[in-house]
Amino acid sequence: MLFKQKESGSVAKPEKSWLYAWDGVVLYVTQEHLNKSHAHFPALLQIGLGAQFAVTLDHQPRSYHDIVCMAPNVSHSTDSENQPFLAVLIDPDHELYGYVHALLQGRSMCSLPASCLQPLRCELVKLIAGTLNIAQVKQLLLRILKVLSAQEPVHLPWDVRILKACEYIKQQVPHSIPTVANVATQVGLSESRLMHLFSAQLGGSMRQYILWLKVRYALQLWIEGHSLIDLAFEAGFSDQAHYTRTLRRMVDFAPSILKANTVFISDTFALPQR
Repeated sequence: MLFKQKESGSVAKPEKSWLYAWDGVVLYVTQEHLNKSHAHFPALLQIGLGAQFAVTLDHQPRSYHDIVCMAPNVSHSTDSENQPFLAVLIDPDHELYGYVHALLQGRSMCSLPASCLQPLRCELVKLIAGTLNIAQVKQLLLRILKVLSAQEPVHLPWDVRILKACEYIKQQVPHSIPTVANVATQVGLSESRLMHLFSAQLGGSMRQYILWLKVRYALQLWIEGHSLIDLAFEAGFSDQAHYTRTLRRMVDFAPSILKANTVFISDTFALPQR
């Protein structure tokens, strides 16, 4: 494990949870983490900060890990068993995904020992305590990914037309939802070729990507203090219940749980032009 246990047998838990968010990345530090089976568009990095945590993949037995990196759209559940825990969601079109891609090497999941992150122990202690600002958290995440992947990726390993498609979609969502035909015209691909490349390279469909962008935008509005009713409509959901169902399905979080004991720290996401 990353941290030596106290005499009581466990690492001191943080009093609050901390959620840091910036464009393409959501980083969540909590005293405990338990969710049901779900799958989401971003890749996932999980780190047990007090002890090993349990991961259950569909149709596989429960297994215990120190550090797990998971590809996009892998159905799973996690139980930190009441120990401090770090989860990071990284969009597959974000530059940091280059490190994840190098780490996974084509696998859906890889597991690493806690010893990999011993050089960053002091910074991780500060992360648990919530004493880092968002600039420091960004730097720490970059250092974590560099240490784990042990290399410097040159660029994202995707077709430039797919990256262009992602940029176009982000400019539109949530205030306008582009059709596959719209996006295909923008990037010079047939609709069928675009859909195939998009899913094959990013690990999820364009529909999933658009839905995730709406969830991310709603999360930013939530951080800024908007009510659930207002943010649901602003982010393009039919109502509050639709937003809550989507959030549960994609990350298995209820908004009320996040709000209860979580400190939100964010860069302002680049908002789409109306």
